[in-house]
This record gives sequence, C-alpha cells and structure tokens, in this order.
Amino acid sequence: MLRQNKPLRIIHDVSELPFICDAAEAGLLLRRKPEQICKMAADGILHGTKQGRGWFFRRDDLIRYIDRIFLEGVREQ
Repeated sequence: MLRQNKPLRIIHDVSELPFICDAAEAGLLLRRKPEQICKMAADGILHGTKQGRGWFFRRDDLIRYIDRIFLEGVREQ
C-alpha cells in the first residue's frame, strides 16, 4: 500500500516536465497537491492561466517561483 501523501511520480530534473504544465505536474515540481497549486494561482502567488476548469503554468514561471523563494529566504537571514 502506498503512503497517502507520497507522489506516484517524482521529478528528478526540471527538464522532465513539459513546457506547459497542468496543476498536477506543477505540484510534482513544487511538492504540493494540485488543489494547493490551483489556490496559489487563484491567489496570485503563482503565475498561471485558467483554461476552463484547469490551471496551466509555464515551466519557466515555476522555475522563477522556486528561485524567488530561495532568494527571499537568503535575504531574510
């Protein structure tokens, strides 16, 4: 039996993601549930676009988000 919060797939390198990611793929990279990713996008934390019921994100925007998090963490120390 799988652990409840263990992802079925793990991203080892960002190049494994498609250029345009859905919430599930973005969640793999950011280690968040797709529902959390959608909320982050709706709240303006993540840059994405909503098409119908789903959110979509550019891989480069996800990378910039990660870089921004780490830069802010370094500045706070």
